[in-house]
Amino acid sequence: MTIHFLRHAKTNQLSPSGRDYDRELLPRGYEQLKEFREYVSLKLLHIEHIYCSSAMRTRQTLNEITDLFPKASISFHEDLYLASWSELLQFITQKNEKQTLLVIGHNEGLSDLVSYLNNTDIHLKTCGYIQLSFPFEHSGYISAGTGSIIETFRVV
Repeated sequence: MTIHFLRHAKTNQLSPSGRDYDRELLPRGYEQLKEFREYVSLKLLHIEHIYCSSAMRTRQTLNEITDLFPKASISFHEDLYLASWSELLQFITQKNEKQTLLVIGHNEGLSDLVSYLNNTDIHLKTCGYIQLSFPFEHSGYISAGTGSIIETFRVV
């Protein structure tokens, strides 16, 4: 089982509505996504399902890379918005997903989850990406220290 994690690209600090949920990508965020596209196009990743936070910045991030994964099914989830690592873990494990996943979300939850799953201290910068492999049939079994890093992009 393989799970890919992507933090949204660089955003404005404020939104016109004043709501964090509505923050949009900055030009620098689109530049980051261009770099990410170049990186991913060399890897020929096969993603079967994309779970994306429903926030504006994650939707805009996904919109810029959707064509890289033409066969992936896509779903948006409010419960991924600013989710903690434990909420993210619960979300993923409850899916009992056998397919290769991409989760697009926010920090600190994503970085904390990846760190937990790999027993390392990982920080995903904006547009940071990491691919973890797990020795299980489906996502219901993932837990602390069971993930092995396969690929990274913009990770500290």
